[in-house]
Amino acid sequence: MGAQMQPIRDLDKVHDVTVTLSRIRDTRGKRMFLMWVVGINMGFRVSDLIDLKVGQLRDENAFTYLPKKQSHKSGARPITVPVPGVVRKVLKARLPDAPADAWLFPSRKRSAGKNAQHISRQTARMDMREIGRVCGLTQKIGCHTMRKTFGYHYYQKTHDVAILQEWFYHESPATTLIYIGVALDNFREMIKKSPFADMDGVEL
Repeated sequence: MGAQMQPIRDLDKVHDVTVTLSRIRDTRGKRMFLMWVVGINMGFRVSDLIDLKVGQLRDENAFTYLPKKQSHKSGARPITVPVPGVVRKVLKARLPDAPADAWLFPSRKRSAGKNAQHISRQTARMDMREIGRVCGLTQKIGCHTMRKTFGYHYYQKTHDVAILQEWFYHESPATTLIYIGVALDNFREMIKKSPFADMDGVEL
């Protein structure tokens, strides 16, 4: 679950990354910006993120899909989620004339015709590392960073772990809290308030 990666807890830093990426105008920079905007606002797994078509998010208010990781499991059910207005706004501004059935993240090697493909997970991971570099982030950055950042700030705003558990297809609320880094935050706060912190009478 990308255990070494933590969410970006500082919303100002999330905003700064967004602004920095929006100003990079080469092909890779534009792709990284779109990936970041969709990733932090919708919390997709990388395998589902790269499988998106332009029209699924640009032209619709809601999106229904079956996560690839769950598709082979008995009883797996599709999820319907709203498409945030900011995502539609960015896609309409950046990809106004792109066909609805075009890949949102097309492969540069095979991007035309019936054989067009989306980027690979490896390319997405490399893009995330590049985002960390160009934005001066000191923490370890990967595709899970966007998903965890989305989950962390959703939870901080709503404290609704049940919705996140369902969205992330986790087995328990505890798994979700660990995944988004909240459990670790709670542990740190507990340590700060340790009942064993009273050192009265102790000779140092």
